[in-house]
Amino acid sequence: MAPKKKTIKKNKTDINEMTIIVEDSPLSKLNNLNGFLDGGNGLSCVSTEVVDATYGSNLMEGLSRMRQDDFLCDLTIGTKTKSFTVHKVVMASCSEYFHNILKKDPSTQRVDLNDMSPLGLATVITYAYTGKLTLSLYTIGSSLSSAIYLQIETLVKMCCDFLMQEINVDNCMYVANIAETYALKSTKEAAQKFIRDNIIDFSETDQFSKLTFDQINELLIDDDLQLPSEITAFQIAMKWLDFDEKRMKYAADLLSNIRFGTISAQDLVNYVQTVPRMMQDTECHRLLVDAMNYHLLPYHQNTLQSRRTKIRGGCRVLVTVGGRPALTEKSLSREIMYRDPETGWKRLAEMPSKSFNQCVTVMDGFLYVAGGEDQNDARNQAKHAVSNFCRYDPRFNTWIHLANMNQRRTHFSLNVFNGLLFAVGGRNTEGCLLSVECYVPSTNQWQMKAPLEVARCCHASASVDGKILVTGGYINNAYSRLTCMYDPSTDSWQDKSSLSTPRGWHCAVSLSDRVYVMGGSQLGARGERVDVLPVECYNPHSGQWSYCSPLATGVSTAGATSLNGRIYLVGGWNEVEKKYKKCIQCYNPDLNEWTEDDELPEATVGVSCCTITMPMSKTRDSRASSVSSMPVSM
Repeated sequence: MAPKKKTIKKNKTDINEMTIIVEDSPLSKLNNLNGFLDGGNGLSCVSTEVVDATYGSNLMEGLSRMRQDDFLCDLTIGTKTKSFTVHKVVMASCSEYFHNILKKDPSTQRVDLNDMSPLGLATVITYAYTGKLTLSLYTIGSSLSSAIYLQIETLVKMCCDFLMQEINVDNCMYVANIAETYALKSTKEAAQKFIRDNIIDFSETDQFSKLTFDQINELLIDDDLQLPSEITAFQIAMKWLDFDEKRMKYAADLLSNIRFGTISAQDLVNYVQTVPRMMQDTECHRLLVDAMNYHLLPYHQNTLQSRRTKIRGGCRVLVTVGGRPALTEKSLSREIMYRDPETGWKRLAEMPSKSFNQCVTVMDGFLYVAGGEDQNDARNQAKHAVSNFCRYDPRFNTWIHLANMNQRRTHFSLNVFNGLLFAVGGRNTEGCLLSVECYVPSTNQWQMKAPLEVARCCHASASVDGKILVTGGYINNAYSRLTCMYDPSTDSWQDKSSLSTPRGWHCAVSLSDRVYVMGGSQLGARGERVDVLPVECYNPHSGQWSYCSPLATGVSTAGATSLNGRIYLVGGWNEVEKKYKKCIQCYNPDLNEWTEDDELPEATVGVSCCTITMPMSKTRDSRASSVSSMPVSM
């Protein structure tokens, strides 16, 4: 018989021992450790956030497995042919559509989307649980449709990014159509830009032949179409027309988008006139005749300007004309250069004659050069003043002579107003001039206008508020502060508030309904020429002048123009250093500050400056070679 076990009674001491054991638990140990921090043992406590980088993906993987196992799913989404069970919290977190429904009625257990494809809905659910999806051009439509309807912006963006990643000349039109169908504005614009930039390669694909009239018409009407020449645009149009005889009813409308005026007369004869339809179809023939007349009447081109005479993809650039370069100080320049935004300074066709202190302006896309001096004679510049007048056409890089001014002029000003050019003052062997004359392009003639009240030269002028403001200059053998304004509508002059600083050989530029006067020189305390650094701004509404930020480098006989909301002051003569300058100073009216912006290839004085629209580099560089090598077989 087994002995009986003795029952051990717990006394107070035992209870105390058990209490001690509890105090030795992990929690009590933590409290003891925290005591070190509280007990002044020299330890500092800094909180640091620790992140589990895999937590988010692990959580979504867990939820995805739960959905696959139909565990805790609390919402059914149905299409006409298939239903899916999901978690409300997951769908509401990524879809604004489900968020709104469940916020309105959290107890909702089923949502039917009968117009949605099962494939599109499955794509959305996969994305909601994993952030991943498999896309193809075959399924992108259903994915986009579902994402847009369910208001999942991040998924829509993924689809758009996929479209642009996959785009090529074979599918670019399909991408553009998808973007248009689902109102994806930025994607459509990107696809259209791709087509414009690759139009020649695209025209060789089967998709090109399938374009509708509206689509090909939209392409050919585009100003930014990237082509080596307009003849290429003509060929592309004819290729689409010739694909199906039924399309010939669109010929005149489609070909009206071709810029025939930008094709030279010789190329019109060689490459356009040889196409039978251009001679047989009355309306198409009219397009050819209009273009030929445009070239046959150069003096009337200003009034004949239209969309069909405007270059595609033009780029506004800064242009310098003539002057006296420092390296060849005794000889004048015939050069005209422009600053290509991508490759820097490039030369254009030289002027018909050397020129110095000439005036330039731009009207109807043409660059006009007038007057100046044809010889370098610092002691008697007026002796060599000329009345020459010519026009540069940036589309063909060519010059033509126009009717000379009625008077020889140098150190004068030239401005555009309402399709006319106005030459004001200046000087020649007769001295300073009072006279003002106006060039009428349609008649290729100069007409005398109301003269200045006082003869002046070395002034500067600019058009503003429908009038021409003439500033400073050399009057009665002294630098002047006087300003006056010419009103072409009344052929009359009126005095205006004077400049704060007298100056001559300066520049004036009109920008944003203001006139800025900068640079030039005046006489110092000892009668010497000194640079004028202050810059003044004229407000035509108040009729008052105010100061702007001054120039860092003083220059006179410089060139000035505006481009993209900035003013550029180019080259000139610096009195302090007694040297020609090649600097380009740029003024930002929004910040009221001047900065150095690039340099001229060579320091130059007596240079003129303007802004014109040039063909894009790709078009300009390939124009001659592409035309000569391009067969027209249509």
